[in-house]
Amino acid sequence: MSDFTSDFWHYYVAGLTLVSIIACLILLWISGTTKAATVGDNTTGHVWDVDLREMNNPLPKWWVYLFVITVVFAFLYGALYPTFGRYQGLLGWSSAGQHTAEVKKVEAAIAPIYAKFDGMTPEQMAGDAQAMAIGERLFMNYCAQCHGSDARGSKTFPNLTDGDWL
Repeated sequence: MSDFTSDFWHYYVAGLTLVSIIACLILLWISGTTKAATVGDNTTGHVWDVDLREMNNPLPKWWVYLFVITVVFAFLYGALYPTFGRYQGLLGWSSAGQHTAEVKKVEAAIAPIYAKFDGMTPEQMAGDAQAMAIGERLFMNYCAQCHGSDARGSKTFPNLTDGDWL
């Protein structure tokens, strides 16, 4: 869902995206059909450092093909995925939907691990070695960056061992 309140932004993003892709095609077409003026020796007449001359050679074919493939990919990607403003894409994919699916998958995987601790009190968990190992890993992943690995707090973050903040 869009956070913007006006339809203008939807059309602005969609228009800017389409104009950019079409401009790439026009640039490719112009560069392939326009011939630069040459001096007669297949140079443009520009000379640098006494003997360095700019040649007037066409782009390599593989480069042109890669450019065309990139533009075709952009159109296909834009049709399949949400690209142009509020357009949802033919596949109906969304980052929110993917996140929800991944969260459900992880919750299903860890539910059996945490089921053991559902009916336990904090005092019982403190005596359980598996609960303490899980708690230590969770603290190291999510809390130690600010509170320090010893829970005494990093600079400007509270010390969790002194009782002041508890």
